[in-house]
Amino acid sequence: MSSTSSLILKLSPLALPYLALFCGGVFLTVCQSFGLLTPLPYPGGMVDAYLELLTDSSFFASFVFSLGVAAVSAASAVTIGTLLAYRIWKLPGRLATVALVYKIPLVLPHIAVAFVVLVFWSQSGILASAAHQLGLIRSMTEFPNVLYSGWGIGMILAYTLKGTPFAMLLVMAMLVRFDARQIQTADMLGASGLRIFFSVVLPRLAPAMHTGFIILFLYSFGAFDIPYILSESRPGMLSIQVYNLYFKHDLARRPEAMAILTIMFGFAVLFIVAYSKVVRRLEDGVRKL
Repeated sequence: MSSTSSLILKLSPLALPYLALFCGGVFLTVCQSFGLLTPLPYPGGMVDAYLELLTDSSFFASFVFSLGVAAVSAASAVTIGTLLAYRIWKLPGRLATVALVYKIPLVLPHIAVAFVVLVFWSQSGILASAAHQLGLIRSMTEFPNVLYSGWGIGMILAYTLKGTPFAMLLVMAMLVRFDARQIQTADMLGASGLRIFFSVVLPRLAPAMHTGFIILFLYSFGAFDIPYILSESRPGMLSIQVYNLYFKHDLARRPEAMAILTIMFGFAVLFIVAYSKVVRRLEDGVRKL
């Protein structure tokens, strides 16, 4: 038996469930988006679901809205997580051990984080109550409508709160292998703290930051749990639009829901490829300089 065949045989216990569940699900989704293998015979043409979406302004509004929420929340989580991880890494040993409490939000489900944001930032939440007790507002209804202002701020807060410790975990893994003598050398040469961070530390952390951004962006773009609690009515996240089409309409609109999922999956693949190419070119340009 060749080494390739032996490797395939060893990986088969992991590969078979992957092929059956993930690849099978993608195949069924794509087929149903074209009106094939649907629970009931689909009267329309193979591309009617896609044509319906292309002529629906609400779909484009939801797509842009989902992109904005995902991009802002992922960028915020990676930025905050990187800065916090760097500060924790520079702490003395005992304090750095205590600072590991940042991992606690990692064990919380996303929907629990959504409720935390809801409890704190709603017009009947803790911050509104505190402002009313302090006399800053006359009634709790005067508290700014942060969560449902039309900008997706509630979802951005929740995704940032949940994504920051994840980004910190990735960055800390890079900092553990970082040679602190490089910082000491730059400091002896007269470099400022900001110059050291941006010129010496940040380039070494870039791979972890890019990986974290891709993961957090794509999850926020397609997730359902947090938008189900904190999403705007219009425009809503694409995941909510899929849910409504799948569960709250008749089976005749099933291909539209599957078409949205197919578009989201295709966008995710193209985003990873494009983002990776852009980052690779930027890194090559930096090396040439």
